[in-house]
Amino acid sequence: MTVIYIYLIATMECIAKPVVTTVGEFKENPILFYPDWNDETMKFSETLLNNPIIDSKNGELREMAEVEKIKAGKRVLDDGSYLDEVNETIVTIAKPNEWSVWDKDSHTWKVDNDLLNKKLKELREKALKDLAEAKSSFLNQPLEIEKDSKKYTFENNEKNRNSLSLKMSLMWTLEQEKIEKVKVLNDKKMV
Repeated sequence: MTVIYIYLIATMECIAKPVVTTVGEFKENPILFYPDWNDETMKFSETLLNNPIIDSKNGELREMAEVEKIKAGKRVLDDGSYLDEVNETIVTIAKPNEWSVWDKDSHTWKVDNDLLNKKLKELREKALKDLAEAKSSFLNQPLEIEKDSKKYTFENNEKNRNSLSLKMSLMWTLEQEKIEKVKVLNDKKMV
C-alpha cells in the first residue's frame, strides 16, 4: 500500500492523500482511487512536498530547489548570502569580523562604525581591567632581596613601597649603598 499526494495545479495545495495498491495502478486509472481526479487541473506525487512546483522541462511535480524558494519568497537569505542569478546559485561570503554588517544591495560586508566603536571600547575596557589585575597581582607579591647569598623577604604593600625609611633600612641591613637584586615572588615561589 502506498500513499499518493494529489495537488491542485492552480494553488499547489495538497487536496487528497488516497492509499493505492501500487503507483502503476494509480497512473493507469486515477479515478478508481480518487473519483474527483482531473488530468488538466491536478498533479500527483509519491512523496509529500512542502514547496511543490511543476518542472518546466518535463511537466512533473517536484519539490522546489533552494534558488526557486528564494525567487518565490518562501525563503529569505541569511546575511552574507546572495542569489547569483546568472549561475542560479546561492553565494555565501563569510563575515570578516563582529563589526561588519551585510549590504544586501552591493552584496558586501561593510564596517558599521557604531559596532566598531563599541568593540574598541570593550577591548579598551578589557585591557584596562587586565592591566589593573596584573598590577594588583604584581604589587601584592612579597619582595625578596638577595645579598651575599642571604635572602630577605618583605611584604610588598603600598606602605612599604612608599616608605623611604624602609628603603634606607634595607640598604643599612644589607650594608650597601644600593640594592643589588630585587625579585618579586608569587604564591608558587615563581618570579
